[in-house]
Amino acid sequence: MNEPSPGPGSSRAGRCELEVLRVLYTWNSQVRKRYLEALLRLPPEERLRDRGASYPSLQEIYVHVLEALRFWLVAVPQDRVSGLEELRARDLDPEALRALEQEIDLQALAYVGGLRESDLEKPLLCHETTPEGVVEHRFPVTDVLWHMVEEELQHRGELNALLWQMDVEPPLGKVEDWHRAELEAGGPKRG
Repeated sequence: MNEPSPGPGSSRAGRCELEVLRVLYTWNSQVRKRYLEALLRLPPEERLRDRGASYPSLQEIYVHVLEALRFWLVAVPQDRVSGLEELRARDLDPEALRALEQEIDLQALAYVGGLRESDLEKPLLCHETTPEGVVEHRFPVTDVLWHMVEEELQHRGELNALLWQMDVEPPLGKVEDWHRAELEAGGPKRG
């Protein structure tokens, strides 16, 4: 099991760390939906073509991010990592992809939304069953949260590069522009 890299652990621009994380998770949630729709506009053979990337196809890269969110923000906090089934990304049709994204997104946003600033330094404790026995893992909540921000942005950049190679414009967006528009519209929308 790969441990998340440590996060910055400090406030930004006078905001508490949890507030910054919530903004980023809400932004990622909204942008992730735009990427899903952009991917689903592609013919299935293009969406599923092996492109020699971190995961073979655009759809598999996208589903990997969902799997990572499900693992770190659902399974680990609930101590249910053993027996977690791998998602079969290539077998998911558009309706199943949308339903999966919505389910995992709601669970991830609920987890982040339910945290208090004091929870960030607490450890997440989970147990993994291996052939050698049960292994206990401890991960600071803040490290897991920052790891997933980085994970999603890394793979979004990969999707961008692959889409550009196909002469398809990705649905880019800056968090600053999005957050400013959300605040002007009455505040960030959750989910």
